[in-house]
Amino acid sequence: MSGLMPKPLSAREKQVLYELVRCPSDTDKNISDRTGLKLSTITAIRHRLKAKGVFHNIRIPCPQAIGAELMAVNYSVYKATASVESRLKTGKKFAKSHKEVFWALNEYVQSVGLHFSKNYTDISSNITELEEYYTVNGYLGEEGIHLLIFPFEMVDIPYFFDFSPLLAQSFGIIEDPRKKQEKIPNGCAKSNNGDNQLSETGRLVYYSLVKHPDLTDTELSEKISVSQRTITKLRKEFEERGLMKSAIIPDLEKLGFKMLVFDHARLNMKLDQARQDRILESLIGIKPPIMLLIGHSDVVALTAYEDFETYRRSINCFSEIYKHENIFIKEPRRLMFSLTEMEMIKDHVYAPWVARILNLDEGTI
Repeated sequence: MSGLMPKPLSAREKQVLYELVRCPSDTDKNISDRTGLKLSTITAIRHRLKAKGVFHNIRIPCPQAIGAELMAVNYSVYKATASVESRLKTGKKFAKSHKEVFWALNEYVQSVGLHFSKNYTDISSNITELEEYYTVNGYLGEEGIHLLIFPFEMVDIPYFFDFSPLLAQSFGIIEDPRKKQEKIPNGCAKSNNGDNQLSETGRLVYYSLVKHPDLTDTELSEKISVSQRTITKLRKEFEERGLMKSAIIPDLEKLGFKMLVFDHARLNMKLDQARQDRILESLIGIKPPIMLLIGHSDVVALTAYEDFETYRRSINCFSEIYKHENIFIKEPRRLMFSLTEMEMIKDHVYAPWVARILNLDEGTI
């Protein structure tokens, strides 16, 4: 992660950044109309924050729409006596060679990885390969690698790297509950009815939009030799059909955040669904996660904290609620990462997996 900004964001910069993150596809004119700030101010702030690396643009593919059945999460705690340098080298090689991994981070004795996978066999064989290598080399403790499977047919994803609630809380912005954005592209947690077959040009444009989210349609046209009109038409179609979505990812470290916390909990299945939902909503209200997966019995969350004191206060509130309500069968497993010490192995790298699943040669584009 990069260093902190030389000075905090101004009130206007916070407001504009929040609006950009909440509605990444909005024009500067729309944001100006909504906030009352001048159009020139919006544009100037957007360019200034982008130039400083405060945020970057991505496009998130809808995995199930193009052939994935599940999302998987793996996390591990390693032996403190093992060679960190050697293990990180292996972890980087694994993440790079296994295109299903789109997000992964490592710290000295722990790691987390996120995957989109075509089926259970693919993800299981990948993790088994890594676990065997880590075990032979003495990296893993007794627990091995934890692998959690979330079939899209059976998972609720209310937050998928959605930073707007977090920024609203941190910036003191009151969110309008009527203006909730899509958390993940349409259809990702729904059944695929088989009508998302793409033409040869459609596959090329889809992949290129994911790989080059910062390019305009005109710039992309020049790069892949497809007309700008076709790219614009297909892009709008993909977005309207929920086959992909644009997102803006803020640099948390530059915004002054210090910690990223991974939680894995097992739900108490004796509680009815309505009560589970009510309790989870209360927990989310304490500190909004940036990612939340709710499976049949497993819950996974990624949450950012400004500092350790904020983390401690939030965890105390969390514990008071879930222990009183008995929503989890045991204490959640928690890994804490320092934003200054952790290493991002992959940060929303979707294009290699999209190329593979669409049978494209990514090296030629």
